[in-house]
Amino acid sequence: MSTREMLEMLVDEQLIAAINLSLILVVTLCAVTDIAENRIPNIVLFPALLLAFVCNSMLAGIAGFVECLLGLVLGMSMLFPFYFTGGTSAGDVKLLGVVGALLGAQGVFIAGAATLVFGGALGILFITWRVIKPKLLLYTTQLIRFGESTGPTLLVTATADVNRKTYFPYAPAIALGTYYSLWDLGYFSRLAL
Repeated sequence: MSTREMLEMLVDEQLIAAINLSLILVVTLCAVTDIAENRIPNIVLFPALLLAFVCNSMLAGIAGFVECLLGLVLGMSMLFPFYFTGGTSAGDVKLLGVVGALLGAQGVFIAGAATLVFGGALGILFITWRVIKPKLLLYTTQLIRFGESTGPTLLVTATADVNRKTYFPYAPAIALGTYYSLWDLGYFSRLAL
């Protein structure tokens, strides 16, 4: 192997590591933003999508561009049924599309499947917390105010929260699915470069 070939291989490995690190940063930032603000910012997604097309094209030319496009379409199509039924937001669909653009079709298939599993588990925890939280709040307040009358106001406040429509942040499930995909494909070992 010539020095030039070794240098090209090293540059390719570093570019792959940069793509994976960027992906980790994007999904982590989107998960935190989704939890805190109930939204996934386009200002994070669109530069990541551009990065995906540029880097994959640099790595594999037109084949890299096509793989990026396939990953984008597959990622978005995995969440479209949930979006159309009101289960996820457009930001979630776009985020999994960006994951697909960065990981390619094989990577997003693994990430999408893992996302559905993590989303189901987090959904169960979320619903359980929504049911338990008002009662926990009520009982904790009663314990603190032991001996005082809690009155009907506290009960109404604690139970009114259950009936309010609540947004379930799905980006954390997408992030966990993406982390799993990176681990499954062996990409975490490449980040050590």
